[in-house]
Formats: sequence, C-alpha cells, structure tokens
Amino acid sequence: MRALALILTSLMGGGVDLAWAACDPSLPCWPTEAEIAELERALDPSSDRSGLLRPNPAKPAEGGSPYPAGIPIYSPDDQALYGYDVTDLRPLYLNNETLSSVCFSSSFPPESRPICFASTRNNPMSGTPGFVAFPTDAAQVQAALNFAKDHDLCLSVLGTGHDFLDRHSSCEFGFLIRTSLLKGMALDASSKSVKLGAGLTFSEVQEYLAPDYYVASGWSVTVGILGWSIGGGHGPFGPSAGLGVDNVLSFDIVIADGSILTCDKDTNSDLFWAVRGGGGSTWGIITSLTLQVHSLPEGGATLLRFYNAGSFCGDGKATFEKSVEEYISILPDMDERWSGLTFIDPTASDDPSYCGLAFSVFAQYVFLGPESDAKEIVDKIAAVGLPMYESITINDWDKDYVKQADPEYLMPVPYMLASNSSVGGVPSVLVSRSKNAALSTGIKERFSNCAELGLTIDGLCSRVEIYHDITGNSKNEFSAEAVSVTRDMRTALYHVVGGGSHKTMDRWYELLGDHCYQNECAYEISEEAGGWKKRIFGEQYEPLMEIKEKYDPQGLFRCRHCIGDEEQ
Repeated sequence: MRALALILTSLMGGGVDLAWAACDPSLPCWPTEAEIAELERALDPSSDRSGLLRPNPAKPAEGGSPYPAGIPIYSPDDQALYGYDVTDLRPLYLNNETLSSVCFSSSFPPESRPICFASTRNNPMSGTPGFVAFPTDAAQVQAALNFAKDHDLCLSVLGTGHDFLDRHSSCEFGFLIRTSLLKGMALDASSKSVKLGAGLTFSEVQEYLAPDYYVASGWSVTVGILGWSIGGGHGPFGPSAGLGVDNVLSFDIVIADGSILTCDKDTNSDLFWAVRGGGGSTWGIITSLTLQVHSLPEGGATLLRFYNAGSFCGDGKATFEKSVEEYISILPDMDERWSGLTFIDPTASDDPSYCGLAFSVFAQYVFLGPESDAKEIVDKIAAVGLPMYESITINDWDKDYVKQADPEYLMPVPYMLASNSSVGGVPSVLVSRSKNAALSTGIKERFSNCAELGLTIDGLCSRVEIYHDITGNSKNEFSAEAVSVTRDMRTALYHVVGGGSHKTMDRWYELLGDHCYQNECAYEISEEAGGWKKRIFGEQYEPLMEIKEKYDPQGLFRCRHCIGDEEQ
C-alpha cells in the first residue's frame, strides 16, 4: 500500500499545480459502500456490456469476429481480458487490498482476481487500480470522472490497452476508466467521414467501412483508433493519406471540470490543435472522434514482401554492409504511393557456422497501384540482395489485409523495463532525408559491434525496424501548423526503432536525430539525450503546456512523459 503522497509542483513559473492524488483504503477520502453503490447506479448496470466479446472465436480470415480490443497473449479463442466476464461486464470492479503478487505474475493466465482481468493492459509498470469502470456512454464517463475527483483518486484512462509505455497506469488504488465499450460507428459518405466511439480497434472499423472505404491506420489491426490517431499515427497509408493526426476532423472530450466539449478547427480550436499530436491521456477523456475515410485507387493496391538471410562468414559481412548502403539509398526515391517497413534481425553466436553473426532482412510495402507499376522499385530492391517472395493484390483493405493479420498480442506483465542493457520501452528516433547515409552507417556499426561484442553488451544485438511510413517522402499537402506533432515527425523519412543501453542509444541519437515518435519511444531518456520533453515534444512543449494549463489547471489528467508530467 502506498501512503498518501500529494506531490505539488509549480510549472512554468507558477502555472499548473499538479496534484498526484493518492487516496487509499486506509484514509478518510476512500469512498464508502453507499457511495460506491451510488456510482454503480450512475453507471447503469442494465447497459449492454458485451462489446468486448468475440461471438465467433474463429480467426477473422475464417469468418470470425473482429478483434474488439488488445488481445492478451495465450488468451483462449483470442478473447479480450482472457474472456473474463466479456459476455456481460460489470460496470465497476473493486480492489481495496494490496495484492499479494503482481497480476499475471505466475503464468498466463491462470489468474483468479477480478481486478487483474478488468485492468488487463500491455506492459503495466505501476500500481494496480482500486477501481476499474466500464462506461458505455459519455454521461457515464462524466459520472466516473466526478467520483474519482470527489475522492482524490489517481485517475488513468485507457481504451484497448495496447500502449507500450505505461501511460495508462496510475498509482496504487487509483481509478481506471476504460473507454473500451464506446463502440458507436456512423459513416457519412457525403463528407467522406466516419464518427467512431473511442473504444474501437482498427479491426472493427475497417470491417465496418469495407469494401468501399478505409481509415488511415497502423500496421497492427488490434491497435485502438484513439491513441494511435492523437499520438501521431504512422502506418500503411501515412505517405498517401497522412499521419493519424491529419485524419482527425473532430472529437468529443470530457475535460477536467466534467463538461463535454466538441472540438474541431472552428470550435475549441486550441484544444483541437493540442490533442492532435499532444497525445496521451493528459487533456481529458475523449469519448468519440470523427475521422476522414479514404478509398483505394482504381485497380486496387499491392502488398509486396521481400526477404533474405545470411551470415558474416566469408564475404558475408562485406556483402551485408554493401546491401544495407544500397537498400537505404533506394528508399528516398519512393513516392507517396509507397509505405512500408523493414526489419533487420541480428543473431550473435559462438557457433563457428555463424562467423560471429547471422542476420535476416524482411521488408513489407503497400503500393497504391498494380504490381506492374511497382516493377522499377521492386527490381532495384532485388538487385541489392532483397528479392520479392510474395505479391498480393488488394481490392478490399479489410478482406485482403486486415482479416489476414494476426493480433499483436498484449503482455499483461512488465516486459519493457529499463536495465543496464536497455533504456526500456520502444527506443526510436525520427530520421530525416539528410540523415539517410547516417542510417546505413548506424546499422552497419551496430551489427559489426554485435558480432564482435555479443548479445549482452549494451543491447547492441537488437532488431532494427525501419518504418518508412510517414509523410517525409510525400508530395501530398499536409499542414505542419494544423497539428501539434514536431517538425521532425512531419518531415522525417523514417521512424526507426533500435534498442540498447543509454550508451548505445546516445550514439544512435547522435547519428540520426533529436526526436522520437511519442507512442514508440524509449522509456528512459537521459538528459544527455536531450530529456524526454525535447525528444518527444520538441518545440511544441511550451505551447502545449499553455493549453494544458487552460483546460486542466489542477493537473487532474496526468501520464508519464505526457504534457504536464513535470515529475518523472
């Protein structure tokens, strides 16, 4: 049990008074049974709470239901929350005792504690909540928010539970509001827009819009639409349709005083700007958002996959390094019709047959057009040692891609912790066109050091992931001023993930750039690396902080390394 710790910090010369309230069952602020019963009535137990159930548990490619939330690893029939209560969730789950062990710490599941199932989320690195609420509409969100405020409970918010960086946790015995059951969908074909509940996943939305439309999305089909959209949002349509933030037309949000605001370019436009790139659960509780919809070009699109593998034996190292240089040099030539990712995996070993290191390279690109129009680039890629092994025509994004994809499973235990060999989280850097050659230098340097020093030294032997799926290579017009992402997020060619220690990452940052994509960034960011405010928010932090002060003057909404989090 954590004792009451009320942390009062004055921000920016006397602005927001951040109170990280921490009521617990030993204190007078803890709600009585009568007050809890009153909240349960306000949450309307008669409301339908079956929205996380997959009625048909078969894989979507085999006619099964879409994935309604992040799916935890080893969950039977790929059900959310390990299937616990998903046929009829309770409006409120309670926990007023310190748990004897961390949720799911023994194995997956077997777990019997209701609070653990109700709070299932990815990579939780802080306290088990005292309350988990499942509201089904905006009025119930308001009731839950006011209850938490009245009892000085730490507040946290999550939708599908996919977040890598523990921004959906609060202190022990806090109040967790899950927007997972806000599932409304309404297409307006005349304006090419769709209004969506905040608890939807891309698996659900793309099925609803098919076959005529799709929304800009991430690569993982179980990611929630909300966190992805407001954090920036990169994926298979980034260069053509824009980042996630570019596609948000409006949203409804419950702010700290309990009122509901509608925000768009004309109404509450400052908050509209801040949320689209300011990300995180730090502005309020979004209950719905309206997104732009898109259609595939006539003739459809093509999914292209490439692969090769080898070792450092013989001339293997020289061939690998030459191929990396030539492959990276091709990527800037791809226009907005191309969006893709490349995974380069090292395997260090004392096995003589590896000669220090084996490697594999996998690339996947979505090309908006027929394969014949992609031939010039495909041939260039093959010529540098990465042959295409699969080409899939896509006429319906949901049927031909989304339904074919497996879930990106959640791990409901801390597994991205910082250590001596890792900064934790998803260490990444945004790489500009001017750093293209430096990227190949960085990859070659890492793999050479991995081969010489081995797996355990400074996290050198981690996969390098190149997400070539943002707007830096697009000729389409996407306004930098209309959204609050950093200039680098707007203009970079790549979002590059590559783990390691502080020493390894500081070298990576020195070579490649000053900023990261906030939804996939290092958990620990040293001051030598610029500190988290600069690396995540850059030049936007101060204007975002001014808007935070306006709409949340008491710092009710807070999450780690989000706007207003002045204490790490």
